[in-house]
Amino acid sequence: MFFSCQSFAQEQLTLEQAIYIGLKNNYEISIVRNSAVMASNNNTPGNAGMLPKVDLQASTSFANNATKQEFVSGLVVDKSGVQSNNINAGVFLTWTLFDGFKMFASHKKLQELELMGTLSSKILIENTLSQIIVNYYNVVRQKQLIKGLSENIKISEERLKIAEMKFNIGSGSKLDVLQAKVDMNAQTSNLYRNKTILSELKMNLNQILARSPDLEFDVSESIPVEFQLKYEELKTEMQNTNTDLLFAQRNVALSNQLLRESKSQLFPKLNLNANYLFSRSENQAGFSLLNQNLGLNLGLTASWTIFNGLNTNNLIKNAHLQMENADFEYKSTKLKIEHSLMVSYKKYQDDQKILALEEENVVLVKEAVNIALERFRIGASNSLELKEIQKSYDDSLTRLAEARFNAKVSETQLMKLNGKLIR
Repeated sequence: MFFSCQSFAQEQLTLEQAIYIGLKNNYEISIVRNSAVMASNNNTPGNAGMLPKVDLQASTSFANNATKQEFVSGLVVDKSGVQSNNINAGVFLTWTLFDGFKMFASHKKLQELELMGTLSSKILIENTLSQIIVNYYNVVRQKQLIKGLSENIKISEERLKIAEMKFNIGSGSKLDVLQAKVDMNAQTSNLYRNKTILSELKMNLNQILARSPDLEFDVSESIPVEFQLKYEELKTEMQNTNTDLLFAQRNVALSNQLLRESKSQLFPKLNLNANYLFSRSENQAGFSLLNQNLGLNLGLTASWTIFNGLNTNNLIKNAHLQMENADFEYKSTKLKIEHSLMVSYKKYQDDQKILALEEENVVLVKEAVNIALERFRIGASNSLELKEIQKSYDDSLTRLAEARFNAKVSETQLMKLNGKLIR
């Protein structure tokens, strides 16, 4: 006889694993990363116009013609089936030596675009990280709520046993038994609803992680609040670490390079042209039967646009306006971030204080529950008093789970504003 058994265990998903899976599976992050790599690939001196262009060309031709020629000397050439061959080959070099400093502005512009591509990738990763952290600990919070409900149901079970025992020995009333059963059923019903909410929250997290919605997993038991953050330090560091602010700074620098490119059209341009050519032409009739050349040719070309319908002036004016807009956007972004930092830090402080109070409350109410349960056991109190204490305990556990979650969300928001979410 053979026996086989299967055990189904839920995946234990840590926050670090969730972040790894989310960043790996997120298609938007993959797209923005590829865009950043493209910007890096474009950041070359050649793409900025600093390097020469070299071309290799070669051609050959064959002709078979009827030729008739009359020369001033009286010589007459009249032939058919005259063949001619032409061969040309050469290396051509074109190099812009001066273009009004445009090539330097273009190179700096490409550097700024590369930095902005990297910052765009970091902004998206930060937003995704924040979303994963909040949703992960939302699942943990719901799990803690369910744990609190389960503990309260155990108290109700004990309360029901005591009520039934007292009723059986004649020291209690049927009303206490019925009320204990009604309260326990209500708590059990609430437990089922919260388990349904937990399943929905897990599906939401799976969606963010780009996984199958029905994939089962378990999360950690606690919500750690790890950092002790100080406002002045956050405000000082934010200037150099906030990703949105750094992106706005780079946009100002990019606008400056675009202005330099526009102004370059006011200057003359100087190009170096060089080639090394080989040419050979053979003819069976005519004045020249063979013509062959091999050698180096050099030349300089200077040009200067004197007037183009004031288009250059308009281009420069628009570049100035674009630079002003970039500066306005930077100042606006800075004000918004400073405001968000102040509001978020105030909420963070309040959440820390609330968390400390709720942790103390749970300890106090837990002790009160034990006392009330014992008083009910010995007949020193009634079921109504115990019920009120139970409700206080249930409310305190709910508030504690909410306080832990809110403190973690506030901490995450501050770290995101300070650019420390990616470590």
